[in-house]
Amino acid sequence: MKKVLLVPAIAAGIVLASAGAAYASQYVAYEGPGFTGRSVVLDACGVSNIPYHGSYKWYGDGQSGRMYNQPNATGVTHFELASNRNAEQRTPVGWKSIFIVC
Repeated sequence: MKKVLLVPAIAAGIVLASAGAAYASQYVAYEGPGFTGRSVVLDACGVSNIPYHGSYKWYGDGQSGRMYNQPNATGVTHFELASNRNAEQRTPVGWKSIFIVC
C-alpha cells in the first residue's frame, strides 16, 4: 500500500522540478539588423560570449542579464537587462558578452 502512495508523490515532485527549470531568461542574438540572419539563444547562468551583434531580443523571466562591451564579461557592466521585462533592439549592438545572474 505504501508503494502505491509513494509513486504519485515522486511523480508530482518530478513534474514540479521540471516545471521550475523550464523558465529562464533568454538573450537571442541575431546576425543581422531587424532580427534577420542566423541567431543563437543564450540562456545559461554565468558568462556567455555573444557571437552575433546585428540585433537582439531579451526575454526576462527571472534572471537579469549584465551586458559587457568586452568578451568574457570583463571590464565594467555597460547595461543590465531586467529580470522581469522583455527588451529588444532592431539595430546593431556593441555588447560582446553577457552574464546571466542566477
